[in-house]
Amino acid sequence: MNQHDEALEQEHEQPRGQDGPFMRLAEGIGDLASPFYREERQRDVWNEASAVGLQVALWLGTAAATAMVWIGGRTALPYALTTFAVTGTASWFALAYATRLGVRADDPRWFQARRLMPYTVLVLAFLAGLVHAAPAGAFGSGFAIGAAGGGVLALACAVIGMVRARRRSMQTTS
Repeated sequence: MNQHDEALEQEHEQPRGQDGPFMRLAEGIGDLASPFYREERQRDVWNEASAVGLQVALWLGTAAATAMVWIGGRTALPYALTTFAVTGTASWFALAYATRLGVRADDPRWFQARRLMPYTVLVLAFLAGLVHAAPAGAFGSGFAIGAAGGGVLALACAVIGMVRARRRSMQTTS
């Protein structure tokens, strides 16, 4: 990297560790102060590899949770919920970090809703499996209805968010 590139990088670089506890935690988890990130190609390749790895983990985690509730039934329910929560938390953390740095993951220029359809079907299969595997009785029925209802509400909110983002994008381009 030459001096001009270094000056541009410093000019556009977000200040590290100055955005509160969430950003300090994220930077520590990601080891972002490592000298590894100083070389541009290494950083770009690692960022792409991390994005691929996150997507694989989200797909496999969600598929595993779905299989657990359908195959393992009631016995596997706590493990399936934990697996689903872990993948959801990882996804939320990535989105929150990007948002804090000013990158909108729901920007329609980069986002294609049709790519999300298979994932949506997988989540709906998980929610249906929760209802199927929930123990009989007042608690189990209430739990299943609450979990499925909350999941459907979350998916609806995601769709509404995508529609709003598309409208914002259309308003700024016209």
